[in-house]
Amino acid sequence: MSDEPSGPNQIYISRWSAVSPFGIGSAAFSEGLHTGRKTAAPPDPDDWQTVPDTNICLVPDFNIREVLGKSGTRVLGREAALAVTAVRELFHEAPEEAPISGGPNIAMVMGTTTGTPQGYMDFTKASLTGAKPHHVPAALAPNMVMNRAASASAIWHQLQGPNSTIAGGRAAALLALKYGQRLLTHRRAERVLCGGVEEYSNARSWLEYHRRGGGDVVLGEGCALLLLETGASLVSGHRPALAEVLAVEFRVNTDDDLSGVLGACLHGALASAKATADDVWAVLPSGIAGPAGEEENKLLGSLFAAAALSRVSVSDLIGDTSAASAGFDVIGMLSAAARSPESVGRLGVVSSIDPDGSVACAILRLLDGVRQDQP
Repeated sequence: MSDEPSGPNQIYISRWSAVSPFGIGSAAFSEGLHTGRKTAAPPDPDDWQTVPDTNICLVPDFNIREVLGKSGTRVLGREAALAVTAVRELFHEAPEEAPISGGPNIAMVMGTTTGTPQGYMDFTKASLTGAKPHHVPAALAPNMVMNRAASASAIWHQLQGPNSTIAGGRAAALLALKYGQRLLTHRRAERVLCGGVEEYSNARSWLEYHRRGGGDVVLGEGCALLLLETGASLVSGHRPALAEVLAVEFRVNTDDDLSGVLGACLHGALASAKATADDVWAVLPSGIAGPAGEEENKLLGSLFAAAALSRVSVSDLIGDTSAASAGFDVIGMLSAAARSPESVGRLGVVSSIDPDGSVACAILRLLDGVRQDQP
C-alpha cells in the first residue's frame, strides 16, 4: 500500500480538532490521550444538584461567554457552543501557509443524538408552566431545534456551503463522515467540516439513566471535528493528507445478532477498501458498556491482531460521549498515529454500535502527513 495520496478525487482528512474533557483544541486532546489522563470527576453540586451520576467527564472550565465572548452567546446552548468552539479551533490551529476559513464552498455536517435534550425540556417546561401553552420565551426556541449546533456554527464562521445535521446516536459521526464524503464526491462542496457533538446536561443525564435502567456509566461531552477534502483541494490548499477515507459501512441489527451484523459490516468495509485484517494497524471499538460491548470486543478480537486492538483507547479516558464517540475515536487514532512511524501506509478501523441497533464502521489509510501535522 502506498503512503501517499492516491488521486485527485479521493477523499482525505486534512485536519482535525476537538473540544473534549481533555480541554479545548487538538494539543490538549493529544496530550491527554498520550499521557492517559483520566477526566472523570464527581459532578459539582453547585452546578449539578439533581443528576444521578456519581462521576462525569466535562470540558474543563467551559463557560460559554468566557470561551466565545459576550456577543451572540446570550441564548447559545451548550451543545451549539461546543460545536462553534471546535470550528474556531480548527480554523485557528491551521498554519499560516495553509489557512482555513469559511466561505461559499465549505460545508458543515454535524452528527448528533437528538440535538440538545435540555433545550427540548426547557421549552416543554415553559409551555406547561406558562399562563398559556404558547407563552414560551422566544429565546428558548433556537436550542430546541435539532440542527442548532450545525446552523450556529455556520452562522458564526460564515460556512456558506451545504449545512446538514444527522441524528444517528453513537454512529452519528460516522454517518456524518459518509455524508461529507458524498458531498465531495458529487462536487456539492470543496471542503467539508464533519464530526459529532454531545453535551452533558441534567436532561441527558436522566434520559440515559432511565434508558439503561440505572447503573454507573460515566457520561462525557464534547465535539470532534474533521476537515475533509479531495486530493485536488489538498494540493491547491497546500495541506498534508493525514488519512484517506477508504470505506464507511452501515448496518442495522434487527434480529438480535450483533456479531453477525457487525461482522458483515466489517467484512464489507474491508472488501470496499480492498484490504485484509493484516493491513490494520489500529482498531477502536465503540467503548459501549454492557453485554453488547463485550460481544463487540470478542468479535473484533477474533478478526484483528491483539496489538491493533491495544493501540489506543479513548472512551476509557473521556467517558461515553454518545454522538461524538466515533468522532473522538477517529481523531484518537490520528493522534496516536502521529507518534507512531510504523502506522504510515497502514489502516485504522473504527467500530460503532448503538443500543438502538445501528452498526457502523470506517476504514482509514494513515498517511505520512499525520506525523508532519501532529499538534
